[in-house]
Amino acid sequence: MKRFKSLLLTLGAMLVAITSQSAAEDVIITVKIDEALATYYKVEAFAAEMAKDEEKARAAATAIEEEGTALVEEFQDLREQSTSDILMEEAKKEAAMDAQAKMEEIQQKEQQLRQFVTQTRQQFAARRQQQLNLFYQEIAEVVTEISKERNATLVIDITALAGDGRAPVLYTDGSYDITPEVIERINATKGEEEEAPAAAE
Repeated sequence: MKRFKSLLLTLGAMLVAITSQSAAEDVIITVKIDEALATYYKVEAFAAEMAKDEEKARAAATAIEEEGTALVEEFQDLREQSTSDILMEEAKKEAAMDAQAKMEEIQQKEQQLRQFVTQTRQQFAARRQQQLNLFYQEIAEVVTEISKERNATLVIDITALAGDGRAPVLYTDGSYDITPEVIERINATKGEEEEAPAAAE
């Protein structure tokens, strides 16, 4: 009996030692991806390039707006001519028709400006997101390299927020994955639900 208790104590001590050793070997590290992105030289260069292109786009939008302003001024002149007391009726009618045509030009110019602004914003947003995704992947690869060098078990991005499309866990040791065990257990009762009604009959 004493030998049995002694054996139990020894096994218990060994289990504690193994568990402690396993816990000591687990290495969890964190990273701030947002901070890394903000200081990545490629991101800074891309931001400068985007700033130049956005400035060009604003200049193009301003040019369209100025063209529209000029059309409005022409329309106002024609409208004044159409109601002038010193012009003949024929000239007034012609000015009125020209004013109507000018109004259509103004509407087209306004539509052109709206479309240009909308399309430009969408293009810039898509370009920015696509490029940032590439930079994110490059940084994630470096994170994985460093994680392996440090024998990390788990790497967590502490700047990832729910709903921002980024995974908070950037790297994990595959040996800790319990997916196969979960699959085995959730499927362990397969067929029992079908057999139960038959057994009741």
